Amino acid sequence: MMMNKKQLTLKLSAITVSILLASCGGGGDGYYGSSSSSSGSGTGTTPVATVKISDISLTNSDGGATSTIAASGTNASVTVTDASGKPIKDALVTFTSTGEANFGTSNGAVLTNANGIATISVTPVNSTDSGAYILTATASANEVSATVSKNITFTAANIKVALTGADSSLTSGGSTLLTAVTTDLNTGKYQNGVVVTFSAECGTFSNNNVTSSSQGNISTTYYAITSDGKLCSGEQKIIATPTSGTAGSFTANIAAATATSIAYTKTSDVVLGVKGSGTSSSGQITFTVYSSGAVLANQDVVLSLEKAPSDFSFVTSGNRATTTVKSDSSGKVTVNLYPGYKSGPVEVKAALASDSNTYALAKNVTVTTGRATQNSFSLSATKNSLHNDVDGDVAVITAMLADRLGNSVPDGTTINFVAEGGKIDGYCTTLDGKCSVQLRTQNPRPANGRITVLAYAEGDKAYQDVDSDNVYTAGVDKLLTFTDTNNDNIDDTWINSNVGDFFIDWDENLTYTTGEYKYTRVITGSSAICAASTINQPNILGTCDNDLATTLRQQMLFSFASSTPTVVSLNNVNFSTSEITANNFSFQLFGNSAKTVPLPSDSTITVSAKDNTDNNLGCTAEISSGSVTVPSVMNLLTPTTFPVTSNGLTIYGVKLSKCASGDDVKVTVSVPAATNGSGGTVTSYLLTYNP
Repeated sequence: MMMNKKQLTLKLSAITVSILLASCGGGGDGYYGSSSSSSGSGTGTTPVATVKISDISLTNSDGGATSTIAASGTNASVTVTDASGKPIKDALVTFTSTGEANFGTSNGAVLTNANGIATISVTPVNSTDSGAYILTATASANEVSATVSKNITFTAANIKVALTGADSSLTSGGSTLLTAVTTDLNTGKYQNGVVVTFSAECGTFSNNNVTSSSQGNISTTYYAITSDGKLCSGEQKIIATPTSGTAGSFTANIAAATATSIAYTKTSDVVLGVKGSGTSSSGQITFTVYSSGAVLANQDVVLSLEKAPSDFSFVTSGNRATTTVKSDSSGKVTVNLYPGYKSGPVEVKAALASDSNTYALAKNVTVTTGRATQNSFSLSATKNSLHNDVDGDVAVITAMLADRLGNSVPDGTTINFVAEGGKIDGYCTTLDGKCSVQLRTQNPRPANGRITVLAYAEGDKAYQDVDSDNVYTAGVDKLLTFTDTNNDNIDDTWINSNVGDFFIDWDENLTYTTGEYKYTRVITGSSAICAASTINQPNILGTCDNDLATTLRQQMLFSFASSTPTVVSLNNVNFSTSEITANNFSFQLFGNSAKTVPLPSDSTITVSAKDNTDNNLGCTAEISSGSVTVPSVMNLLTPTTFPVTSNGLTIYGVKLSKCASGDDVKVTVSVPAATNGSGGTVTSYLLTYNP
């Protein structure tokens, strides 16, 4: 038999004590608890050399032997003795489990009684636990210990929940206190630590997961309103379900809610496009029914169309009659809106069927947005004569669209762009009927410095609404535009506005030339006469039909101009010889040697005089005609007429006063830098007055 070190030491100590006692005349049998003394004093206690522990026995709450540990409670016991089988009193016995268990003491340890018996209660932490585990007991006495283990099984409790409520009759949105008791279905004993979940088809709880405490008690509060504010009504069954076992239930009778108000709950403006505008063919608005501040479902609401264009309908397409609908589970009434071809304000009324004096109005609804029209399409730019000498000078081009009534087109309408030279953004999308792109100087640069930019978008042709129904009808309405032909600011003539295929007019001859970018439409209607092609509105004759839909187009001219002026002598001046021959002289300034473009936008021209003669007259010079500042945006006309008819853009007149032969006049041309800060020059011409 093997002994550990501690056992050997204790055994030797006991032998030593016995020898000492014998030598003193004492005697003893060496058993635990025996004592002997020759002097008749002292206990003579012998240390325990061996601790023995019995197998673990399990008994249920009724004292009967069991092999399992139940949620209702199980006692575990061991007996601790010495080597001779004599009980050891006050030995420390510590119980542990590989499963989660609650023991009768906080640390799972108890002392043996006079019979050497240690008993402790054991229950699973989770009443639904049904696994197999190991229960261990370790006994310790006088620094000697012994351990025993037992395979155990946790058995789930069969829980019964008894549920009651303080009040079974509730007002809509009211509440009641719920109480429940958890017991073991088999034994009827209270069960603590049981998790019970509360549920109901409609309603909420102050706490819907509650753990039973003292004597199995549970409480929570039921509210007859949902988490999203919906009121409950009618018979509601409340169920309390344990983690295992039998659920309890309680029935609450909830009075029906009464509608007290209705509100228009669409917060943003509703702007609808007319039928066929390319926007959504319908819209929606919402009203919400309330009962004392809580949303109320299943309530009758009477909808009526108070104001609207004559072809507008609501609820269902084509309906304009008063209609009764019910609020949904969220108390909402959703109203579908169907615009026609006519624009105008819309007002919808929603009244409670139970009280017609309680109503709400939707007033922020209108039908305005239509398809873009050709005669509304316009282009503008921050400047249209850019620096050709540098890369990166930029003009911002803004395109604007409107429908035939002057309203905004649908946001997101796409406008495409192409350019003869430089670089341009390929497209932009509208917001409030407008959007912008950038034209940038870079290669390619046309030799004549003139750049044609073309913009196009899907839309409608302009037309004369002969029958005034705001709907184009082929054969009835006419593809015409009322125009001011004699420039008296009064529209006086209908002219053809029909457009077909188009092109980017690189050579500005108003006719498609092979090689120019061409946009070909699909003709779906009958052939019709086209409007004349112009710089602003290029058009290819023989490609028009009588349908309304088309691809809109708008064209604008730009120039890429040099910062070094090209000067041309006109009347009474010769820049080659630097001579002025009269008090009034004129000249031209261009932005290229081909004389097809003006100076860069915002260039300035100034003149000054120097009196070189001693005649006490004081020679002065001033610009008498022409723009002292080149406009940011100007009419570039056509390349053949530009030099001749561009007075004010390139032709400058100068008037001299009190000048005499020999006096000097200086013409200064200042060209600003490009938008990226590069370029820009100042050029001066010194002329001598020699009449």
